[in-house]
Amino acid sequence: MDVRAFGSIYGQTASLPYTSGFGWIPAQGRVNFPACRAIFVDAPGNQSKGTLVVELSDAPGQSAQALNLQGDTIFPVSCTALLSGTIGGVFVLY
Repeated sequence: MDVRAFGSIYGQTASLPYTSGFGWIPAQGRVNFPACRAIFVDAPGNQSKGTLVVELSDAPGQSAQALNLQGDTIFPVSCTALLSGTIGGVFVLY
């Protein structure tokens, strides 16, 4: 089954483009939102690896911590909250 979206037709196995999202930095504290399709981790100024603590879509009320995240990378993960971290910032993608 093909998917019609964004003025194009995508095959069932094709990746759909990300169409919206928002930015977050750890200093803002916890933020809740509807389940996303992916997150883009922005690289900090010093290019070091960092950590991120999220609440996954299928585990409400529980936190999951990712360590040694490399910046400028898209991670296909569905989460509903960003809790804390030592990374430069995150873009939540839909």
